[in-house]
Amino acid sequence: MFIRAAWQRARAATDGGNLAPDIRDELALLQYTRLGSIVPILYFSIALVAVVAGAASGGGFDIMYHLLLPGGFIVLGCCRCVVWYRRRGVPVAIDKVRRYLKSTTWIALGMGLVGGLWTVDAYFDTPETRRVLAPVFIFMITFAGAVCLTSMPRVAMGVVIVALTPMLTIMVQSPDIGVQAMGVCFVIVSALTLMLIVNSFNEIVSGLLLRHELKMLSETDPLTGLANRRAFRAQFASAPAAPEGARRVTLVMIDLDGFKQANDAFGHAAGDSILVQAGERLRNLCQDASCVARLGGDEFALLIETASDSDALKRAVQTVLSLPYQYRNQQIVITASVGTAHGPKDSAGLEALMRDADSELYRAKQWASIRRQVGAGTGASASASASVSVNAGAKSGGGSARAIRSAPAARRGI
Repeated sequence: MFIRAAWQRARAATDGGNLAPDIRDELALLQYTRLGSIVPILYFSIALVAVVAGAASGGGFDIMYHLLLPGGFIVLGCCRCVVWYRRRGVPVAIDKVRRYLKSTTWIALGMGLVGGLWTVDAYFDTPETRRVLAPVFIFMITFAGAVCLTSMPRVAMGVVIVALTPMLTIMVQSPDIGVQAMGVCFVIVSALTLMLIVNSFNEIVSGLLLRHELKMLSETDPLTGLANRRAFRAQFASAPAAPEGARRVTLVMIDLDGFKQANDAFGHAAGDSILVQAGERLRNLCQDASCVARLGGDEFALLIETASDSDALKRAVQTVLSLPYQYRNQQIVITASVGTAHGPKDSAGLEALMRDADSELYRAKQWASIRRQVGAGTGASASASASVSVNAGAKSGGGSARAIRSAPAARRGI
């Protein structure tokens, strides 16, 4: 259990396994972007060091040391450089990003293993006066590769382990005290390098978390947890413009009628509770909506990626928002006015859709006011146009009711 827990902690610290899925996707995209900018340099360095190491290894000319291995690293490096260069600036889906990162991982580990075994063979085949050059070359290129792979610390660790372990094992067991000391120094430097890589990765993750939190704060209504006006506009503009008629959306504008009177009568805490409950009802009712937002005050909006049945949608929204709102031991009853608009989803369509939906919403509020006046009859003032009723149930089983009537609040512009 202890080993498993330690492994899980190490994994969380080196691959972001404890992050939310959307943040893991951002991390993968960041890793892909960083690799794309640095991989060509890395492969060029590997090819250059391979040529130098080949020239310095072996006693005489050897086709393996001086031709095949350096040539193989050069060809592989050039091919990978071309592959990464062609991907630059090309949008890539997250599943392909993960496949590219996985392939890079296996290639890096394979090159590290080949380089490590090549170093061991060259160490014994090179004259003693130049024998220490082999481990120096492999350590130089391994450290360079590990630093380039800072955004992927598990891969960096794997490369260091497979490339250096064979040579380090030989060096620390060497009868030459100088070679032993060099091996111990390389072990210490390797450990410190990996620690720095892990710390750098943790800073990258911390930066992603902070950026995600700031984005959430800037695009979320702090009271209801719904999207705010900025996020609503961003969601509308998130998809590329489509040909006219190819992709139509439904925009729904909602006002809570009588909210101001309820807020004035029972306090801001009651008003906040009404807004939170209204937002939760809209979220549950419109689970297929692309965006459920509070635009400000008692104004809400829905964005639905289909041309929905306006009448049915309006009736459903009005019904769910006209149910009593619970606040402490009271039931607060208010109503809602709804306006809808349909149109293409393009970069210039949002303002027109909001104007159309707002116009319909204003007409709905006027008709609701007329109906309330007619329904009130001679027993109510002709100027009364909104009502808020509150039923407070007494603990003994009795109850009381009171009604507050006032003129509607002036419609605020969108």
